Order: sequence, then structure tokens, then C-alpha cells
Amino acid sequence: MVRYYQRRNYVQPIRIERQDIFQKFDVDPVVHSLNERGYANGWEIPEEYVSRIVQYTKDTKFLKYWNPHRECEAIDQIARNEKLVEIARQYLGAEPILWLSQLKWSFGDQASKEERQGLLSSNNEPEQHDGDAFHYDTLDFKSLTIFIYLTDVDASCGPHVLIENTHNAKSFRDICQIILSDTAARQRFGDRIKVILGKKGTMLFEETSTFHKASRCQTKRLMLSIDYVLQRSPPPEHPVLA
Repeated sequence: MVRYYQRRNYVQPIRIERQDIFQKFDVDPVVHSLNERGYANGWEIPEEYVSRIVQYTKDTKFLKYWNPHRECEAIDQIARNEKLVEIARQYLGAEPILWLSQLKWSFGDQASKEERQGLLSSNNEPEQHDGDAFHYDTLDFKSLTIFIYLTDVDASCGPHVLIENTHNAKSFRDICQIILSDTAARQRFGDRIKVILGKKGTMLFEETSTFHKASRCQTKRLMLSIDYVLQRSPPPEHPVLA
């Protein structure tokens, strides 16, 4: 299927940003880890970009944003960064499409009312399955998601959890049921379950068909996600969400 996209690739190359944001990592180790494990971590975005994105949320005051790269220059520069686009290109095996970006605040019971107050909301959010349960997504035949923590994330902040090496061939049971309970996950995969903790700026690359979930958030978390796909058309225009 990837060879088909390579031969019949009508996708215009992504407009890239050439700022050397990520001086401390190379493309090849990230692509290798994605192929072998379904994810790659250990990298960060610069503090300057964290601050600019957080300031964007303070200025606009929404709980959740649909395609914020269209409005926030810092997010657009990250999504179109030359190295990140090259990682997507090499991993997907063809010219990638910048399909979707999302920016979301999560609050738990320990978050103060002051932190929640003033954030705008709407009822336009598309229905999604429970992100707190293990699941996998099929955005395309092959796809890549980059997650970026914009607040410090410890065990109380709703860290991202994934199951290593579940991006390859799925069982018939997994194809029929994309939701996996915590009990079933522990029984089947044991120590392959990885909890991703990190300070603000932490970056995670993940094959989107890897089993993953968001832990229950007790305090607060701000996270950005950026999706790259092979052929699927970008979603239609959508208002800012909450």
C-alpha cells in the first residue's frame, strides 16, 4: 500500500519551516524507534515555543482547539518544522499530509475553580470514544502523531500511556474491538505498557495505531497533538472546540 502511494503520490509537499528548532536530535533514530517499537521519546521542544503556545491559550481562553496551527504561529512552525516533516516522510514512506492538530486542557478534581473559570466552551466537539480507555486509531493506512506536553506531567496530571510494539499486525479480536480494558492490557502485555512522564516541552512520536490512552487527570495538563497521514483528506473546517 505504501508503494502505491509512492508511485501515485499526488500530494503537494508540505510547506516547511527551516528554523533549526531541534538541534539535539537526528531523524534516523526516531524513525528506527517508530518502526521497531511504535513510538519514540526523549526529545523536547524549546522553552520559547512552550511559552508562546501557553500565551496563545491565555489570550484566547478556550478549553480545546481544533487545528490551532492555523492561528498560532508557534504551533504552525512546529508542525511544519523541516526535521519533523522529514521524520513523518521517512516513517510513512511517502509525502505526508498535515492532517490535524489539536490543543487541549485537561482538568481533574484537584484543579482549582480559578483555573477552570474563563475558559470558553461549545457543543461542537465531534463524538469520540473514551480516551481514558486503551484504544487505537486508524487515521490512514499508516499515520504518525506527535504529542507535546505544554505543562509538567507527572502521574497526577493525566500522562499519556501506550503499549509498546502494538502497531504491527492486529489480531482478529483487536480488529473487531478497538477498546482494551486495563485488566486485559496488563494480562496480555505486562511491562510493555509505558507511562510517559515529562516536563513541559516533552515530545512523543507515536504510530497512531499503537494501543494508547490518557490516564485520569487529577490536576491539570495542556497537550498539543499533530497528526500526519498518507492520503486521507484533511478534516473540513471546524470551529474552535471546548
